[in-house]
Amino acid sequence: MSESKPGRRERYAALTRSAIVEAARMLFVDRGFDDTSVDDIADAAQVSKGAIYHHFKDKQEIFIDVYRDATKGVIENVVKVLIDVPAGSWDRIEAAASAVIKGYTDNREPRVLVRQVMGVLGAERTQALEGELALPLIRTLLTEAEENGELRDLSIEKASQLIFRVLCESSLLIANSADYTEAAHEVETVMLYMFAGLRKPPATARARRKS
Repeated sequence: MSESKPGRRERYAALTRSAIVEAARMLFVDRGFDDTSVDDIADAAQVSKGAIYHHFKDKQEIFIDVYRDATKGVIENVVKVLIDVPAGSWDRIEAAASAVIKGYTDNREPRVLVRQVMGVLGAERTQALEGELALPLIRTLLTEAEENGELRDLSIEKASQLIFRVLCESSLLIANSADYTEAAHEVETVMLYMFAGLRKPPATARARRKS
């Protein structure tokens, strides 16, 4: 049986959209958002300008897809790191925080894009986009720590929001530093001390697990 026309069209549309996002990603990273035009993206993706506007309302909407993919890449690497860390352990929170920092030191792309995102999307849209990707994982890690008796008695939602904001600011501090490797080391040290304040003293945590 031959493939249906709608199926072929959908596949072609998905490939076209992917080509547009990939072309835009390279241009935004190399030139910046402001110095990249829709015509530039169309030329790099080898599609018509009309094809771009068929898939995206404007250049900002393309940037959203590019930034979402870059942030997803950082989060996916965090998840990979956590595979080897015992569930419920406080080490998972520290490992996740360190993996986020590593994601911005090891990869130029998220560093470049995070410097641009506020200017392109504004604070509110940026926070919503980053929160959509990062907050579920943060909540999960804090809930695990609470169930394991390692988290102080506090609001998981408020703690998640605050940790999220610390991580966002950390990525900006690293990206905007001339020596991002040194900045990452300093940021990670401070951040882990801050997060340690959320942890119950070990003796209290052990007593709760035994009860």
